[in-house]
Amino acid sequence: MVCGSAVAERTRALNFSDGVLWVEVAGPRWRAELQALAPRYLAAINRYTTEPVRRIEFVMAHQESANRNAR
Repeated sequence: MVCGSAVAERTRALNFSDGVLWVEVAGPRWRAELQALAPRYLAAINRYTTEPVRRIEFVMAHQESANRNAR
């Protein structure tokens, strides 16, 4: 696991495409904190993957639902 249990309980990987990992987060505070830590997570994730992750996009749960409905 790349993150701790508190982060794991409040996030969910949604998709990985073209080097972008989409992660659902519990709210704006979590999103801001995780965005600040993104470089550290990218380095850790890329130690375990064969296809490099270039960027992590953090979206709040209600944003993901709205994006799905708009498709």
